[in-house]
Amino acid sequence: MRRVKHTLRGSTLTETLVVMLVAGIVFLAAMEALTLVSRLVARRAAVLVEAGRQHDGIFRLGQLLTTADSVHSAEGGADAGECMYLYRAGGETTLTTRDSATVFVAGEFRDTLLRRVGHMRLLRCDAAADTLEIDVGSHMLKLPVLRPARESYGRRIAEIEKDHGYEEP
Repeated sequence: MRRVKHTLRGSTLTETLVVMLVAGIVFLAAMEALTLVSRLVARRAAVLVEAGRQHDGIFRLGQLLTTADSVHSAEGGADAGECMYLYRAGGETTLTTRDSATVFVAGEFRDTLLRRVGHMRLLRCDAAADTLEIDVGSHMLKLPVLRPARESYGRRIAEIEKDHGYEEP
């Protein structure tokens, strides 16, 4: 009968230390990569949240302008910022630009609608709806502002009467 040799070969202390050193380096590199990826994900999430807030602010601003009965601009002092008055159902609310943000104020309620705002101005137009221009970051936001029905009715009646030659007695 043949004799089976069972020999077990072990590793030396030097080999074990080298394997531990390489495993440690690989583990540290993996942890550093994981930290870098988590920072990148957090930064991207913050950018997406801010973009979502800007889009919500633009949507809310559009709602305010379409539901307003009339919009008037006001000239303020040097530190007053730009101000627009929105009238709806007999109440007055304001849109102001201060510290590069557009703030909606209704009584005690304040809401920051947009951030990184350069300027805000109301452009009057005789032929079409007025336009509210807001410089946001690197682009210009233009929102239509409908005039009160009284103004458009008065303008249309004046145009109709202009074409008819009424004679004064």
